[in-house]
Amino acid sequence: MRNLLLLIPLALAAAESDDFVWVEGESGRSATFRPHPWYSDAVRKEQLSGGAWLTTFDGPAGASASWTVQVPRAAEWTLWLRANPVQAGLDWRVDGGAWQAVDAAHPQDQLNIAADGKPDLRFVAWMRGGAARLEAGARTVEVRTTATLNHHAGIDVLLLAAAPFTPAGKTRPGTVLSDAEPGCFAFAPPPDPFAAGALFDLRALNEGRAGERGRLRARGDELVDGAGRPQRLWAANAASDEGIEAARYLMRRLAKNGVNMVRLHGLVADRTGADPRALSPAAVERVCVNVAAAAEQGIYVHLSTWFPLWLELKPGDGIEGAALGRHPFGLLLFEPRFQALYKAWAKALLTTRNPHTGRTLAEDPAVAVWELQNEDSLFFWTLARENLGPGPWRTLCERFAAWARERHGSPERALAAWGVRLDDDAPGEGRLALLPPWDLTGDALAKTGPARQARVADQARFYAELTVAAYRELAGFLRQECGFQGLISASNWITADDRRLGALERWTYAASTDLVDRHGYFAGEHKGEAAGWSVRAGHTWSDRAAVLEPAATPLAFVQLAGRPSIISEIAWSRPNRFTADGVLLTASYAALQGVDGVFAFAARRGTWWADGSEKWPLMTPGVLGQFPAAALQYRRGDLAPAPVAVRRVSASADLLALRDAGVAEGASSDVRVPGAAAAAVRAEADPLACLAGRVERVVSDLPGAPAGAAALSDARLATAVDRGARVVASLTGQLRWDWGRGLVTVDAPASQAATGFLGKAGEIRLTDVTIRCANEYATVHVISLDGAPLARSRRMLVQAFSEERLFGWRAAGGRIDDPGRAPINVVEIDASVTFAAGAGLRAQAADGNGMPAGAVPMAAGRLVLPRDRLYVVVSR
Repeated sequence: MRNLLLLIPLALAAAESDDFVWVEGESGRSATFRPHPWYSDAVRKEQLSGGAWLTTFDGPAGASASWTVQVPRAAEWTLWLRANPVQAGLDWRVDGGAWQAVDAAHPQDQLNIAADGKPDLRFVAWMRGGAARLEAGARTVEVRTTATLNHHAGIDVLLLAAAPFTPAGKTRPGTVLSDAEPGCFAFAPPPDPFAAGALFDLRALNEGRAGERGRLRARGDELVDGAGRPQRLWAANAASDEGIEAARYLMRRLAKNGVNMVRLHGLVADRTGADPRALSPAAVERVCVNVAAAAEQGIYVHLSTWFPLWLELKPGDGIEGAALGRHPFGLLLFEPRFQALYKAWAKALLTTRNPHTGRTLAEDPAVAVWELQNEDSLFFWTLARENLGPGPWRTLCERFAAWARERHGSPERALAAWGVRLDDDAPGEGRLALLPPWDLTGDALAKTGPARQARVADQARFYAELTVAAYRELAGFLRQECGFQGLISASNWITADDRRLGALERWTYAASTDLVDRHGYFAGEHKGEAAGWSVRAGHTWSDRAAVLEPAATPLAFVQLAGRPSIISEIAWSRPNRFTADGVLLTASYAALQGVDGVFAFAARRGTWWADGSEKWPLMTPGVLGQFPAAALQYRRGDLAPAPVAVRRVSASADLLALRDAGVAEGASSDVRVPGAAAAAVRAEADPLACLAGRVERVVSDLPGAPAGAAALSDARLATAVDRGARVVASLTGQLRWDWGRGLVTVDAPASQAATGFLGKAGEIRLTDVTIRCANEYATVHVISLDGAPLARSRRMLVQAFSEERLFGWRAAGGRIDDPGRAPINVVEIDASVTFAAGAGLRAQAADGNGMPAGAVPMAAGRLVLPRDRLYVVVSR
């Protein structure tokens, strides 16, 4: 156990460690803090470290306090504050240096401490202040309030950390957390030592350094490394904001669990200064730190630096007539001044020399993918006059008129060809009006006549060709002006009607860049303030099991032949009891369909989940804890890729004219997008065909498309998809989805598993193992660690999981009362695995870090799984 320094009033504790310094807030000195009894004393003091906190309320603006801290060693230290995050503003500095802002926008482990329970101002949470290089010795730490509401502040603890830190209320670092609800066990492994004695460690699957064999590149439908070896990306959206050592810890953990790519997702532009082209030094350092740490672990990097929701336009951006204070949806695809800003950001970042590697980001082969933009499209609902503002909207209308002149000879001839005029058409002034997104949907087209349909088709074609031209121009800039020679991805978004427009959106990616990308989420109903990205007390929700609704999952991929495909965000959203199936289903059906990369969402640090407000926590036993078997199965190719079940052959002209629906991608049950789950239900091909075999679209005139490919629909689909029995079986015979019973099985020579409602499934007989599980809902996965078939493998991993929540989770009637706090509680495992070739087997449990945790008895090939472990390694 790591020790810590504890600063208490009047005296310093003796130094016992050099990783953490814990400072009681109430020990601070202040001449300007003004306590108020309602704020200071009318709180649940038992929830505060030391039973008190330092507060100010209705005091002077900029009130500050200071603490003398004994720093045990020179290192990069991260400041954490356990303080009031509600309408808060806090800055900190050391020894009179520059002030840094505390990140009050992303509180962790938040708790209402009001004595009367009222949801007012009296909360406490952990907040990260940032990192600083500190020398050993006595240091003065100051904190000031910048809050405008009553100039308030409440500070319970200051913590300086030189090692990964997991917030857990008033619990000090190094404390073993053991709180567990009845029927659960506390999942709280110590920091991973990455010791040689681990029973499994997938780091060896990666290169020594990412890119040591050269850059990743596209070859037909697949990705290959510099030596031409096919690569599947088991990836994560993950980055640390806490310095190089924290980033190294995160990346080592990910590599150990099978990850070989991370997506660094965040704005790099500096929006605080006068120069809109400037980069944020902190954001650049975040990228550099995580690139270096990932590369060291053989993990490639996918850079995602632009998402319209990250930025609101302001006058200094120089975009005349833009909607100030609004998010600039669509502008990257047509607005020259915004494109110039984007290019300035991209060039500044890619030509930055990474101080941790000595290379520019463009030069580093570990930087494998540049994503042009995240979740934006001209075909989505956000393309509206009120979002763009009159200036950009006028520019887009002028671009439409110029396009019509090229296609029809003049805007007037275009109007004559369409036979439809709109009030805002001004062909004499070089402008043609644009219809709103609704008019491009299938439902709208079904209610309009041929003339309006012709105008809609031309508008859609204009959007598509404009998008391709923009993506090509931006890709050329990255290669020629920035020196980036890696893969380029366009975007990853849905459209206002994926049945009608989804194929055209994906065509714009394939016609301009190297990869075809998409996103997908599975969720139950979840409502409340900020429910689109957080989980809070007072929210309402309902549980939902993917195994009962295959058509509602984001697992039905339509491949675009000749291009690799990835899904750069995928998650089973919280709150939801039924998330244990997500990782196994993703790994299995992505492999079946030949998807080249899947990216779990999301992790901000290498420590286990402790923040009940997180909607998509990756660092949980139900996600990261299920990576070892799933990543090995996916990357090693344990499941046979399926033959083509459905192929649609089109020409680009068919897509541009909106003549091709045919096949559409599966649903994305994403609470951010109402109605997204309706995708694919009206497509010509059965949307469940993707769960039986490969579904692909061939655009015959795209470079790289397979020559001579013919449309087909495999006759075996008639029996593979049995809607009467509510079963879909893969054409490979290795996957079976019984949505009537809520049960999915995997049965391949080296990997066999069951997930879903196992408690009512009874005995599950697979080729080499029989699984019995009394848990209502769980996953049990048996996989060969040495690559041999299970029948003769000498080392096998048995991985099991049920349900998880944070300790203290409280809910009633579908309403959350308390989202909980560390430690993670996992419902006890009640399962057994019997091996058909069971002679001479022995078993050893592993802890959450894969370290040995004691022998497990076996008799006649039967293994009863420990109730409080995720992993058992079986040897023969």
